[in-house]
Amino acid sequence: MGRPIGSVNREKPFNEALRVALLSHPLRLRRIAEKLTERAEEGDLAAIRELADRLDGKPAQVVDRRDAVAEELSDAELYLIASGGLPPKPQVLLIPPARKVKG
Repeated sequence: MGRPIGSVNREKPFNEALRVALLSHPLRLRRIAEKLTERAEEGDLAAIRELADRLDGKPAQVVDRRDAVAEELSDAELYLIASGGLPPKPQVLLIPPARKVKG
């Protein structure tokens, strides 16, 4: 079935192996960070995303459920809506293009 909700995964063998490798060679992490930033400067989209996620945090995914009937929403979704978590739907205004002035 899996771990109960809220339980912590205490076994992280990859995490532990990385810590050991980095602690035994302190300059490795700096060299890795340098390579990542260089790749981002060169336009590598994956490197840019990685840096943005590390610096700003990954953006939260918002699911727009304003079209659903309240009875169909979960308690978590209702709480999110009640706390103002969903932004209002944007109003679309159709504006004709500006007329060219003859000069």
